[in-house]
Amino acid sequence: MKKSSGMNFNMKDIVKELESDYNSMVKPNIMIAGKTGVGKSTLINAIFREKMVETGTGKPVTQHLQRISKDSVPVTLFDTKGLELTEIARKEVRNEIVSEIEKREKSKDINDHIHLMWYCITYESYRIEKEEIEWIELFSKKMPVVLVLTQCFSDDISFYEQLKKMELPVKSIVRLLAAPKRIINNIEIPAYGLNNLVDVTFDALPDATKRAFVNAQKTNIDLKVKEAKKWSTGFIASSFGAGFTPIPFSDAVVLSGIQVTLITKITNIFGFPRSRSLIQTIVTALAGTSVATLTGRALVGQLLKFIPGVGTVAGGLINGAVASTITTSLAFAYIKVCEKLSYQTDIESMSETDIAEMVREQYEKELKRNKGKS
Repeated sequence: MKKSSGMNFNMKDIVKELESDYNSMVKPNIMIAGKTGVGKSTLINAIFREKMVETGTGKPVTQHLQRISKDSVPVTLFDTKGLELTEIARKEVRNEIVSEIEKREKSKDINDHIHLMWYCITYESYRIEKEEIEWIELFSKKMPVVLVLTQCFSDDISFYEQLKKMELPVKSIVRLLAAPKRIINNIEIPAYGLNNLVDVTFDALPDATKRAFVNAQKTNIDLKVKEAKKWSTGFIASSFGAGFTPIPFSDAVVLSGIQVTLITKITNIFGFPRSRSLIQTIVTALAGTSVATLTGRALVGQLLKFIPGVGTVAGGLINGAVASTITTSLAFAYIKVCEKLSYQTDIESMSETDIAEMVREQYEKELKRNKGKS
């Protein structure tokens, strides 16, 4: 999309930009290994935005390797099978999986590589078999491996400490409970450890895949906020630092190309369900409607009073420093709104008016906070 200092954008333009940005993401490929019954499916569905593991969703890659993916979630998972078979069968499985990994390694396209492995062991077994150690040692030579201890119901960390002393070639060892567990007397142990696994995985993945992973995961909202702020700050600094043509304002809704890029990138970092109607509600509220004209002359004129030395939009133009303050405030306001919406369980039912009011209030708060910085 052509970027300019001030343009009218309709919904089709913004949806097109959203789709283009989403499709440009490099999806992380994560292999998930472990014996049957360790809770891999529960873990996958707990971490990612949509129910990735459902009957019939996986596609065979080899006899003992299944590919799990959804167009609406930018991650591809490879689930290993047969690790609990006889020794002879295990060798066949190992050779089959290693062959697939090595074949992908030879590709010059990062999209083909397996970027990381979660090796899962059920914590309550209190044991790691010799064969599993061999598998971990083998796979760690091919990719970063995170040892995931699933189904941790108790506070006993003796097995965890034992594994740490073994100094296995893994990036980290993570204890977790992927879903709440009801025990005796109707006592329920809440899920925990998922955010830790997300953080460890994010750090270990190649940089090119990090943004897609942040989008795909649903448990760590703080990580989404952190990455959105980091990206926005850097983008705004480089955009305005290179020279910014003053933004013309009119009574019509105007979004600059820079602001459209901000909206699309932030939306895709948070990874809302890819419902066109939801995106339209959020973006329309942000861009401006009868209930929220964020960049029209009237509202901007009112909000600029929070910036010292600027009381009006003289001649219908504002300078680069003020434009930077407005756009920074817009970005951080939108991030805050996205954060709030991420915690909503019934986001689809929220009205456009409610979202618009949320945006307007947050935008005004950000402008007040940024006064004096222009």
